[in-house]
Amino acid sequence: MDASDRRRRAAEEAAEWWVRLQSDVSRAEREQYVDWLRESSLHVAEMLRIVQVHGALAQFERWGGIPTGETSEPESKIVSLSPEDRSVPRPGNPHKHTVRRSLLVLAIAASLLIVVGFSAVFLLSPRGQIIETQRGERREVALADGSVVQVDPETRLAVSYERESRRVVLERGRALFHVAKNPDRPFFVRADAITVRAIGTAFAVEEAPDAVVVTVAEGKVAVITVHPGLRVDQPGGAVAASGNASSSKSRVTVRAPSNSAAQEAGRAALPTVTETSGGAIREILLTANEQLTVEGSGAAEAVRAVDTHRELAWADGRLIFENDSVERAIREFNRYNRIQLTVTDAALARRTISGVFSASDPESFAAFLQTVAAVRVTHDPAANITIHEVGSSH
Repeated sequence: MDASDRRRRAAEEAAEWWVRLQSDVSRAEREQYVDWLRESSLHVAEMLRIVQVHGALAQFERWGGIPTGETSEPESKIVSLSPEDRSVPRPGNPHKHTVRRSLLVLAIAASLLIVVGFSAVFLLSPRGQIIETQRGERREVALADGSVVQVDPETRLAVSYERESRRVVLERGRALFHVAKNPDRPFFVRADAITVRAIGTAFAVEEAPDAVVVTVAEGKVAVITVHPGLRVDQPGGAVAASGNASSSKSRVTVRAPSNSAAQEAGRAALPTVTETSGGAIREILLTANEQLTVEGSGAAEAVRAVDTHRELAWADGRLIFENDSVERAIREFNRYNRIQLTVTDAALARRTISGVFSASDPESFAAFLQTVAAVRVTHDPAANITIHEVGSSH
């Protein structure tokens, strides 16, 4: 979703909230409204814009009646947009209705300012911001610095800001970061023992089983790791692998970090590495359409060129499988949906498939399997889908 799509969606949601706020709302609805405002600075901006437009319209004297046709139409065809008949004098203060609406506008504007102030304090405080998604939930969050993060289901990350840096800790799952440029405040994402450093770029970080995967869509990033199996031969020299030099995972080409890189790594809360610890800090540079996988032990595979449109299709709600097992495909679909898929036949689960699917449409995947294998599909009362081998007694 590009910037114009995000703004259009925010404008639509702001309009819906404006309509809801014209009537009495419950405490739960008010809390939802505040949560919606805190979720994105774009939400606050669109709500303020609606307040401003409404205030301008309130000053338009002829707003109470607008002709439905040409200007030559008789007054009988004027449609009143006010719930009250303005032609009949109202008892009491004739401006009461206008005053009430003005107070409502001011109250909403004041609440927005409070939320903006509170959110700024919240986001800039040492506690930071926690973003978490559950199964079937995807979010796109605009951060306080103007960056945008697209969060996959079953993901948790913590965001914090300091005077000289912006930091994210990815605890689980995966996320795509569109980083706002600010050379004076580099953007760090830490996952397990690695830290990704960026200034203004787009890249994804995934906590895969026993590994972290970094994929760069735009710009370039530095992946900073600590590996106990590496040693620095001499100050400022190359980083050499200890142990079996013939191991493919020991022949990763890296360059020794400069002092500034090491200092940045220290600010990113990486452990201090000395000669006696048997390890070294290293920095691997990635550019657009490159991907790096770092195992939990710190061993890094060779940087490889990838098609980021394919690798990051999940951020657009698409699942792409290429000779993947049915079992793996079902596992991915189940992360993105409340409706769960189940396959009862082990041989079918091991069968490989290829295709492009909408992550939010498990029904289409079940229908696809019916075209490539002898299976039947059943639904339980909760709409969950079970895929059986034809002839199965289930």
